[in-house]
This record gives sequence, C-alpha cells and structure tokens, in this order.
Amino acid sequence: MVIAAAGNGKNDLLGKVITKQLENVIDERVIYNSELNKTIVKIVENMSIDEGGEIICPIICEGDVIGAVIIISKVKGKMNEIEIKLGSVAAGFLAKQMEN
Repeated sequence: MVIAAAGNGKNDLLGKVITKQLENVIDERVIYNSELNKTIVKIVENMSIDEGGEIICPIICEGDVIGAVIIISKVKGKMNEIEIKLGSVAAGFLAKQMEN
C-alpha cells in the first residue's frame, strides 16, 4: 500500500494497493531504473504514466524488504545518477529509522 507521496498526482497514489509487478521489483532487492530496463513499472492499478522514467529503491531493514522509495518523472531521459543516489540515500535513511 502507498503510505506517502508528494508532488502532482499524490492523491492518485495515497492509500492504494501496489501492483504485483511493483512487488516483484521490490522483492528483487536491487535499484530499478526504468530507463535502463526500458519498462515503466505500474505503481498502482489504473496509473497512467506512458512516458518518463522512474527509480525504485527498496527499503531493506534488518535483512527484510519493508517498502521502497520511488522517484517518478514525467519527462523521459531525466533519471540519472543524482536521482538514483537520492532514492538510495532516502531508502537507507528510512531503513535506519525503522531499526530504532
């Protein structure tokens, strides 16, 4: 379930159940970049992002995947090392907060 969102379209995501496709990506425990994989993962059903990109960084706490930080861009070609690092740091921070 999506428990937090920011920016345009947050009301379309909050409180909705995530897709099985997203769950599978998170369970792989690696950072997912849609521009490298050439596929945009739907976060929730009826989501309409056909172009752009996304970074999915799993939150791993004490060896368990407890969620993900997802950065979405509606502009294609905008996902680079900065967004990957930002998502990774945010996921690491949230994991540390959940340990305490």
